[in-house]
Amino acid sequence: MNLPEMTEPAHYTEERSALRWPLVFHGFFWPLLLVASFTALAVTKNYVFMIGVILGVFGSVSLGGLHLAEKRPIGIRVDSAGIWIGGIQRAERMRAAGKTPAKLSRAGAQQRQVFFCPWDAVQRVEVITERKEIRKIAKLGEGVGASRSEVATRAIKLGLLTAPYMRAVLVLNVDLSAAIVPEFRPPVERSFWKSGSPQRFAPSPIWCAPTRHPEQLRTALAHLARRA
Repeated sequence: MNLPEMTEPAHYTEERSALRWPLVFHGFFWPLLLVASFTALAVTKNYVFMIGVILGVFGSVSLGGLHLAEKRPIGIRVDSAGIWIGGIQRAERMRAAGKTPAKLSRAGAQQRQVFFCPWDAVQRVEVITERKEIRKIAKLGEGVGASRSEVATRAIKLGLLTAPYMRAVLVLNVDLSAAIVPEFRPPVERSFWKSGSPQRFAPSPIWCAPTRHPEQLRTALAHLARRA
């Protein structure tokens, strides 16, 4: 489905809305530690640097070091047409240059795509700042707490653009029949050396995106609600 033009003036726009300082720190520190330690190990043959390699791998995998590039494109735009979340800046840049993607994206890279919901398809919209509720949203998007068999078979939930270290989240309940969900590459069987099931996906009726400015976003949403 093609996205409409962003011709309406934005009441609220936030680029790189997932980039809180902990994500930026972990995204740079642990990979740099891993590379530096591995290089030192290779040059000196001193196995004390193996500690840095192990810590770098642990931090990159467990503390969000691998998520910086993945979550960086997420943005939010609120205008009179509706609500947009995802890689808005990237999409506008490609549109301005007259470029179209050579092939469909993987569902695992949904943060780079744009999800759009017109106001008449927004069933509920809220900015959540309570930690308990944020954890619930994060679990929905990341499958936290699922068993190994559930992780292997579960589908990626399109529209749940979660990120590590979120302190505030825009959450929408949407009518999927009227919302615009980007197209993704169909699941393909993995090669023999990769375990697990094909990467499946399904649109979620709940969408979310992190925000760094919850009060400003709430103000913009309240302003549009008064105009409706």
